[in-house]
Amino acid sequence: RDDLTENEKRVLYFMQECLHGDRDDLIDLYVAEDYIQHTPGIGQGREGLRNYLKEVAWKRPGRKEFNPIQLFSDGDFVILHKLRPKVVIVDILRLNKEHQLAEHWDVVQRLPEPDYDPMKPSSEDLSRFKALFE
Repeated sequence: RDDLTENEKRVLYFMQECLHGDRDDLIDLYVAEDYIQHTPGIGQGREGLRNYLKEVAWKRPGRKEFNPIQLFSDGDFVILHKLRPKVVIVDILRLNKEHQLAEHWDVVQRLPEPDYDPMKPSSEDLSRFKALFE
């Protein structure tokens, strides 16, 4: 798209350069001091995010690989649907008036099949759901 909002641009840049990159200096610019994290196990504020990046995220193999699939915004909220080597993630972010990341939620799912294409229409095969009831 060539019509990204300011918030969408900021989220993509932050994801590319910091979360999936090496630029922890962007945390002080792009993340609100009172940042609220809703992902269990990750601390609050800039330091909680910085600690998560250094202790977990930046140690993962293939961490720099991510493919934005869908990007949506509505007011202060941005939703990024992205594909990673082993998972598909939906990040939901609220930005403040200074266009800083103020709040974050995510949903993470393992890739349901080899060579998963998130844009391909599915065909009916309920077998993978049966494990949920065993």
